[in-house]
Amino acid sequence: MVKTIVYRSRAVYPMHENQLLDILHSSCIHNAALGITGVLLYAEGNFIQWLEGRAAFIDTLYSRILADQRHTDIETLINETIEERSFARWCMGFSLTDAGKIENLPGYLSSIDELELELKSNKAVSAISAFIKSHKMDLPG
Repeated sequence: MVKTIVYRSRAVYPMHENQLLDILHSSCIHNAALGITGVLLYAEGNFIQWLEGRAAFIDTLYSRILADQRHTDIETLINETIEERSFARWCMGFSLTDAGKIENLPGYLSSIDELELELKSNKAVSAISAFIKSHKMDLPG
């Protein structure tokens, strides 16, 4: 059994590419060490994140996320146990003027098609697809 938490929030200030790259880098290292997988999307000052892993690790990480001063208006959409992971690896998708900066990082989401192949859960599909559509995100591919 795997615990999953999905939340959305609003950035306190617009995030610069370098800030997003820092989040991606630290998340990849930290989450890989704990076996946490999921996806984090950022668009137009809004985040949506799907986290999955061992319950104790997810709860600890989510407590840190709730205390993070970089975002506000955090709304928990899903907090439950699931049979299997919806994401095989850590991913983060966002638009960059120079995608070459991150395309070789582990867990980088290179296209919306890649995300759709990764999805295994109707709740994941609904939450992530709604975010992408509402923010008119145009990931490569």
